[in-house]
Amino acid sequence: MNDWLWFFPLAGGLWYWWDTLRTREIARAAGRRACDRRQVQFLDDTVVRIRIRLRRNARGHMQLERRYDFEFASDGERRYHGQIDIFGSHVSRIDMEAYRFPAEDDGKTDNVTRIP
Repeated sequence: MNDWLWFFPLAGGLWYWWDTLRTREIARAAGRRACDRRQVQFLDDTVVRIRIRLRRNARGHMQLERRYDFEFASDGERRYHGQIDIFGSHVSRIDMEAYRFPAEDDGKTDNVTRIP
């Protein structure tokens, strides 16, 4: 019986490591899609986990909730921050900092759209 005691912590550690890698890839893909939809550049092609906690789902079962940070740029001059929450294995929230739209170079001296 004592020979099997090492198995459970090892299996739990391997599961956590595998689940963390899988969740990071889900967050990275979600960040890339969010940036593509908004036509901004997803910087460094990476996300960073900043928080992990246990939370109950709708059925009352405990699941891991992870929060990831990422950076993006809209004009190539400044980095902006975004956050992605992963609850279980699903994206529950994506929040992106307000960002500047790049000025379009169309020969106008101002960036105001005029309506005739």
